[in-house]
Amino acid sequence: MNKTLIILLFICLKAYGQTPEEFYKVGQYSKAIKAFKTLKELNTEESIVLAKAYCAKGMLKECLRTYQHALANADTKEFIKAKFSYAKLLQSQKKVQAADSLYASMLAVMPDNAEFLYQRGKLAEQMKAPAYHQFYLQALSIDSTHIKAAHDATEYFITVENYKLATQIAIKTLQLVPETPRLINLLAQICYRQEKWNESLEYIAQLENLKAELPKFIYEIKGNNYLRLQKPEKAIAAFKKALQLDDKDPDICLKLAELYLTTAQPEKATPYLRAYRLLRDTSMWEYNYQMGNYFMQTNAHRMAFRYYDLCHKENLNHEASQYYRAVAADNFMKDKSEVLDYYTNYLETWENDKDAKYKNLATRRATDIRQELFMEE
Repeated sequence: MNKTLIILLFICLKAYGQTPEEFYKVGQYSKAIKAFKTLKELNTEESIVLAKAYCAKGMLKECLRTYQHALANADTKEFIKAKFSYAKLLQSQKKVQAADSLYASMLAVMPDNAEFLYQRGKLAEQMKAPAYHQFYLQALSIDSTHIKAAHDATEYFITVENYKLATQIAIKTLQLVPETPRLINLLAQICYRQEKWNESLEYIAQLENLKAELPKFIYEIKGNNYLRLQKPEKAIAAFKKALQLDDKDPDICLKLAELYLTTAQPEKATPYLRAYRLLRDTSMWEYNYQMGNYFMQTNAHRMAFRYYDLCHKENLNHEASQYYRAVAADNFMKDKSEVLDYYTNYLETWENDKDAKYKNLATRRATDIRQELFMEE
């Protein structure tokens, strides 16, 4: 292809808004590669875009070769930019050591570049370096508005349960870059972990004002906050939101069923119990316990007994199911000596546990039954 034809082709492409770079931007990577090949020489910027197009097509050999060509032909001004793009590519290909080496060489030239420090922190984290968070803190010392560095530093201190420092970093950055959802999100989590239920809800309210839809786990935190504050109806609304985002989560189904049973709304618990049963095929003791509660509330005591018994057989350490099995038996069994056996079984199991919840109730009822049986004799 002669030079005149190449120029005409380039002019035509540009006239129709389809330069090689524009093909790349709209995801037409094959056309971008083909268009770049019509150009006799590529500058550094064009070489980088071509390399990215190769990468998007999975042509890694060509991609690396093109990046190396861009680096070899870059002038001083373009060199760092090309090197940074190359390092990012190596990161995406999990060539961690090579990428880290590039960032280290760039920092030797530009030691006050917060982004390079941040990226080294990400690589150090991938390599499980013990003090990877120091790179995030260094990045923040250079650029206090670096949101990603603030987020990851805060996350690190949450992980090591240094909530004081995590809070300080997030709040300080928010003062400079207000209304940043990812930092408000972390503050909601920190307050929740510190059992500051109302403060956690305040941060979640801020998130709801900023974003139309929040991640599922934030709605779960919101629901748990309301549970701790003994506001079950608001907890139900939050967990329903979480379930809308993932209707295959059996644990949320069970939580909603439990809440409806706790608030004496057994008819509303039914669909969630049914959904849990379909979604969960192992470890059914929690389901059986809630089914026992459901039948107790609907006065179907024989069925309640059956489900409490199933729960207890699967989880021998579940105190409530063992106690309520006796209560259910008490409500339908005519032979009170058999009922007494269930209360006695509970008391013998939990007699040495000072935190057992139902010992006093079981003891009183067992005593009454013994008196009744004595009078019958």
